[in-house]
Amino acid sequence: MRVLVTGAAGNAGQATCRLLVEQGYEVRRADVAPPLADDLPNTEFVRCDTRTVTDVQSAVAGCDAVIHLAAWHCAHNPPVSDATIFAVNIDGTFQVMEACRANNIQSFVYASSMAYGYGGVYGATKVLGEDLCRMYHEITGASVAMLRYHDFVPKPYLDFGVKLLRNGVDRRDVAASNVAALKAATERRFGLFRTVVHTDHHMPSDVVQNFAKLGPDWCEVQVPGANELIEKYGLRLPNDVERHDLSEAAEKMGWTPKIGFSEFLRDLSERDARGEDVQNLWAPGQIPAH
Repeated sequence: MRVLVTGAAGNAGQATCRLLVEQGYEVRRADVAPPLADDLPNTEFVRCDTRTVTDVQSAVAGCDAVIHLAAWHCAHNPPVSDATIFAVNIDGTFQVMEACRANNIQSFVYASSMAYGYGGVYGATKVLGEDLCRMYHEITGASVAMLRYHDFVPKPYLDFGVKLLRNGVDRRDVAASNVAALKAATERRFGLFRTVVHTDHHMPSDVVQNFAKLGPDWCEVQVPGANELIEKYGLRLPNDVERHDLSEAAEKMGWTPKIGFSEFLRDLSERDARGEDVQNLWAPGQIPAH
């Protein structure tokens, strides 16, 4: 199976392509430019601006499935205009779907977002993008997965670890959700499917709801010495933990997240013991999944 990944040079795109290759898929990467540090030099790369019809047609031709990650969002640095966000996220998505329709693509994974809504242009593009996904499914009968990712934008390591308790998710869990959705789509386990992609810390409900009081004891059980680390590095923990029901993702896609706050604490403990300078370390992508 040849899989096209749009937005392949981005944060999620690189991790997704790497995982696809590891699992034996033939991958065609598409983006406006290759990643700066390309660790998949022997994997096909095509230049593709999704707003350009001929670029998209060439990228999709000969592929069996598409993971559509190409998008601009409000947190890009340097920032881009609302007009650019709209054009790439809506016009670009439409062009990709038109090329998929011409090539009878029956497995499609779409990068949506928990920013879905009407509070800004980016969130509105995800509303319209999911509507386009519904249209594509209705017209073609394809299996389409819409994945509403939480925040996986790279951040300083310590900030990222704490964000996992709020609305953060490790990009490897994002990549794994993409590949799991692709596999489920090709096996026709769903028609049109939507799920949240977030972290699961496997905490009891009372700890989730009163993390400020019960969280420290829970952390200490998971990783002995955790509270000393939390104090040493000044980690500001939330009063409660954001959690979502991911059971349908497990049932339909066979996907569950692997990297949560326990894994972060365990990794921090190991780095602290080695004397590493974690203050200047960046994540995600550097916390080993245990």
